[in-house]
Amino acid sequence: MNAPEVTVLMSVHNETRFLAAAVISVLEQSWGGFEFIIIDDGSTEPVADIVSGFRDDRIRFIRQDNVGLTRSLNRGIDMACGKYIARMDSDDICVRTRLEKQLNQMAQDPRLEIVGSFFDIIDENDGLIKSRILITDQVYRLWRLQFHNNYAHGSMLILKSALQRVGKYDETVRYAQDYDLWGRLSQKDNSCIIPEALYKYRLIQNSAQVSTRNYDDQLNAAILISNKSLKLSNPGFTDHQLIHVRSVYWNFQLATVSKEGLSLIPQLFTGFCNRYGLDGEQKDALWTIVQQDITERMESNSYTNK
Repeated sequence: MNAPEVTVLMSVHNETRFLAAAVISVLEQSWGGFEFIIIDDGSTEPVADIVSGFRDDRIRFIRQDNVGLTRSLNRGIDMACGKYIARMDSDDICVRTRLEKQLNQMAQDPRLEIVGSFFDIIDENDGLIKSRILITDQVYRLWRLQFHNNYAHGSMLILKSALQRVGKYDETVRYAQDYDLWGRLSQKDNSCIIPEALYKYRLIQNSAQVSTRNYDDQLNAAILISNKSLKLSNPGFTDHQLIHVRSVYWNFQLATVSKEGLSLIPQLFTGFCNRYGLDGEQKDALWTIVQQDITERMESNSYTNK
């Protein structure tokens, strides 16, 4: 085949129950100019048997000893021939127009390096659990990225040269490696969320699914990544202050929004704007949104005067 525009990248380690459906959802995309790298990362289940059943020249199948998701993805990026990398997880589903709409979005703005979308959370029977509506404002999404991950990893289309520029995935990060990547990759004008659910993320309760099995480890890793990002905006924040300021948007370490956390927001805002070179209308518009956040949280039942 000619050099593909997109490399769809999937790493598989067992959990083959939904693999065939995931592969079909990629192969049946409305835009077909891609290669599909599937890495079997040391599975003991018959991944090769499932993949070999698809007679499609776009599939490149690689078997390896188990090295983990992060290193597998970096290997796939190194092997990729596409200009763009489209992530895909082995138990999820791509809506048929996903790649077409993401590529169209990339073509409309040459500054874009990351394009995601809204997504649906589905159960093991494809039933809808919840629809996730993500932040579409680029600058506000960047602000919120300091506090928590606001992308669906498998849904993302990423410019390969941008991944290479930031050193790809950090192989020292075992969990929440995508959250770490977005923090290093994101700028004030290089990302976009398409306001349409183009991806279906499968959540299987009480299973061996990685996102379920390692939930606490994922959260703890995300806290460390958030700490790193917040300190880049304000290096003087103490660990105590980081817990409180994060409570404004993520009630994991503290059950409620704290008065101290709210009081730290203006200081963080100044550092954030300096970090990303925000001024003028962009800065004013973001501050308006952040002030609305503060007002809403002070008026909510989750606010505490501590």
